[in-house]
Amino acid sequence: MNRQPVGWLDITVYWDFYDFPRYILARDGLGLYWIFEGSFDDEADEYRDHFIMKCVGLHRDEALRQFEGRVAIPLGVDRSGYERVALTEVAFDESRRKRIRIGTA
Repeated sequence: MNRQPVGWLDITVYWDFYDFPRYILARDGLGLYWIFEGSFDDEADEYRDHFIMKCVGLHRDEALRQFEGRVAIPLGVDRSGYERVALTEVAFDESRRKRIRIGTA
């Protein structure tokens, strides 16, 4: 899928919080669920400057299964096959826990 979500998404669940969530399941305005992953880079010894992301469909239960089981974006996966968004193009609501915005608009 060569599409990225744009605008505000509602965060359904998140894990790995450091300054902001680093592993997120969120729902866009069309009802599609997206997983965002921006884990710690052991080689660089710092957090990544981007999220990789994957759309996991319209069904909440299936999206949760893929998120919780790390099915859509497995740990240690080759990141080159995923769409990405730079953290400079990402914003969060004031709490940094409820909503994520993709893009600068």
